[in-house]
Amino acid sequence: MFHLLIVGSFCLLAATTLAQPIVEPVSLVQPVVQVPRPYTYGYEFGDGLGMSQYRQEAADGTGAVRGSYGYVDPFGLTRKVEYNAGADGFKAFIRSNEPGLANQDAADAVYVVQPPPPAVVAQGLRPVPVIVRPLK
Repeated sequence: MFHLLIVGSFCLLAATTLAQPIVEPVSLVQPVVQVPRPYTYGYEFGDGLGMSQYRQEAADGTGAVRGSYGYVDPFGLTRKVEYNAGADGFKAFIRSNEPGLANQDAADAVYVVQPPPPAVVAQGLRPVPVIVRPLK
């Protein structure tokens, strides 16, 4: 009898819980629509020891963006990237003389690679000191 009372109470509780109306939350905040706006910006700096970097970018207000950035290190190593982003996606044109790069077209990026400067090649040929210590 006691078990029947417990089962009956459980069924009554479940029925009243499940019979409650489901209330869906209503958003009181209106979504913010961000409209592209035209802009331009850029910078250029160096360390006075031969390293320089720059960046320029402009947007036309339709969502299209054009820009470029690059650097030169004290040994003459360079990288210049020109890019466009818009309805057709992101496309980059990269000019560099970094060792290990090859002329290729990958992922909407075109690479134009020139031989590295002699000072950069010479750095790669320097012997690397190896310090050997006995294990204790």
